[in-house]
Amino acid sequence: MPLFKKIGAAALAAGMTVSCLTLPASADEAYYGYNYNWWNEPVPSQNGYVVDRVVTGVDLGVGTLSEPNDIFVDNETGDIYLVDTNNGRIIITDENLNSATVLDTFTYTDEFPEDKSIVKKTNLDSPKGIFVTHYKGETLLYIADSMNSRVIACYDDGRIFFEYTRPSNDLYDADISFRPDKVVVDNALNVYVVIPSITNGMVQFSREGTFNGYYGANRVETTAEVLQNAFYSLFMNREQMRKRARAVAIEIANCDIDDQGFIYTVTSSKNADKDVLKKLNPAGENIYLNMGMDQFMFGDLPLYYGGTSYASTIDDVDVDSEGNVFLLDFSEKRIFQYSDQLDLEFIFGGEGSQKGLFTSPTAIENLNGKVYVTDGRKNTITTFKLTEFGKMVHDAVEMFNRGLYQEAKEPFEEIILRDSNYWFAYIGLGNAYYTMGENEKAMDYFYMNSRGGYNRAFKEYRMDMIREYFNIFMIVVLILIIALVVLSKVIKVIKKKKRAAGGDGNAV
Repeated sequence: MPLFKKIGAAALAAGMTVSCLTLPASADEAYYGYNYNWWNEPVPSQNGYVVDRVVTGVDLGVGTLSEPNDIFVDNETGDIYLVDTNNGRIIITDENLNSATVLDTFTYTDEFPEDKSIVKKTNLDSPKGIFVTHYKGETLLYIADSMNSRVIACYDDGRIFFEYTRPSNDLYDADISFRPDKVVVDNALNVYVVIPSITNGMVQFSREGTFNGYYGANRVETTAEVLQNAFYSLFMNREQMRKRARAVAIEIANCDIDDQGFIYTVTSSKNADKDVLKKLNPAGENIYLNMGMDQFMFGDLPLYYGGTSYASTIDDVDVDSEGNVFLLDFSEKRIFQYSDQLDLEFIFGGEGSQKGLFTSPTAIENLNGKVYVTDGRKNTITTFKLTEFGKMVHDAVEMFNRGLYQEAKEPFEEIILRDSNYWFAYIGLGNAYYTMGENEKAMDYFYMNSRGGYNRAFKEYRMDMIREYFNIFMIVVLILIIALVVLSKVIKVIKKKKRAAGGDGNAV
């Protein structure tokens, strides 16, 4: 949502933030659905997702979970990998969460680059993140083993073939510990590690373990203190500047990678107004900046209500095969789903003890229309499923993003019949009628929903009017020209006669 749309949003958002979402909306929903319209005003809306199941470790047959911190869904196999942090183990289950196996002891293989003849086995100590990929027919697990200060790379049976540890390179700050929190791996098996204490970006390793530097650093927030320091630096010498505290970027909180290899990062801070969500190319550049999406806001709009400040802190990101982006808001305990063009589609979840609500959400993943969310305090996995309305929106938005505006016309009309507040459907219909050449109808749907769309349709409508009435317009213009010419000649004749009459009178 662009920055110029930040005005609005108070009463309804405040009410929902404070109380409404903790009350059941129906037998199947523990939260009220809402969305933001074009002016960032929160409006009631149908839910795109409803809670399906809440699963515990006992349900999986592995005993009680203890602060699960991460979850990964393997799109190829449907297997789900859960990081059970305080129990120091990885739990592997299927997409329906029916049964599970435990991976808590790891062994070093012969291909491990160092001699581990003395220590053959090892265990995890407070693991925080996991990433799974496939290479040459093997399933590879990369685990952020936080308190052991390493990322281990192993097969799915626990055989370790590599460890990524603290870089000895001078570029890595000697005062910063190496406590991996999250990890992703690209198709070339380059490893990207999120270290909470590092503000330079993610730590990047090659497949062979070479430290390649930092990747995707956030920009420094333009605060009053930063501007003040920049002004004072104009009058300082080098020693004074060295002693003065430097402005640094906010560290990256979490990451994900899509099917095309683009890495997404999120920044978890109520004070962040930039780089909250980034889509990075191989060079570490934020693609969203080039798409004009720099001023987008994510999560709920900040507000001050009842003596309390409310603002989202985005702690996790997940991208599905269609490019939809799911953001997990730790502060408000909600999930925000955006299209690949960052149009807000759905908001669901909330804070509470009921099914579908959270006390400490830690990670989010999705597969085949299901969304999986771990809760580190409840020690559960909650699954959400698409509603009929949600599927309708997904299908319509997919056609819209593919440029099939006319094909999307019918589902968008049905969406408006079911939810007149769903503003994006009006834009979809506006584009449908615009491509059909019905610009007046397009203007009706764009009006109050898309300023750019309305201006575009209005220009075409104006040209339509000119084309339709061009002949009449030209005839009228021609008649006016002829009339002016005739009138001019008549006036000249009259003046000539008057001059002649006046001259004759003088002669007499």
